[in-house]
Amino acid sequence: MTITERYSQLRQSFDRRADQYMRNPLTHWIGHSELTALKEMIPPPKKTGEYRALDFGCGTGRVTAMLLEMKYKVTGYDISPGMLERARSAMGDHPEVLFTSTLDAVEGQWPLIVALGVLDYYKDTTPLWSEWSRLLAPGGILLVTAPNARSPLAWIYAWISRFTCQAHVTAPEWLNPAAEAQGFSMTGLRTVFPRYRWGHTIVMSFRLNTS
Repeated sequence: MTITERYSQLRQSFDRRADQYMRNPLTHWIGHSELTALKEMIPPPKKTGEYRALDFGCGTGRVTAMLLEMKYKVTGYDISPGMLERARSAMGDHPEVLFTSTLDAVEGQWPLIVALGVLDYYKDTTPLWSEWSRLLAPGGILLVTAPNARSPLAWIYAWISRFTCQAHVTAPEWLNPAAEAQGFSMTGLRTVFPRYRWGHTIVMSFRLNTS
């Protein structure tokens, strides 16, 4: 399957599931742990509304809302128009937010990129690291999450996902070769839900090497 075909498959799946996704209590339960860890790893902007952040794969806008609370100016990008419709509805007309499904609209270099639950759906993550290396500003921070291969909870999640949209478990040592090939170095790692080595989700921070 090509990356274009995978994008199309994911777009259709999440468009169908947009309403159900917002009502899924498990999504919110796990998501609370993930958002808490992400927030602890994101530095506050030096000036309110002047520091931009890209919520890559923003879905219904959970990370977008968190970044707004932290006083970032946020662009939420997602390939699913259905998910973006729910995000816009939840956020209302907010002057510090732009939602888009057009990759051209996020061109430029971002000091902060957050991608919650994006790596889940790519067995080969190389295209994502390539995209992020192009978008991240020198000295910027990339934060990503993924299902933890050491977690029985994550394996159950991956098995159940076969009936909706297949997710894949992973581990930092599995991701690092693709990340390093695009110039990334891991700078932080946490596991959550619960906060043990076998927690459901790994939360990782990266910087792009400039030398």
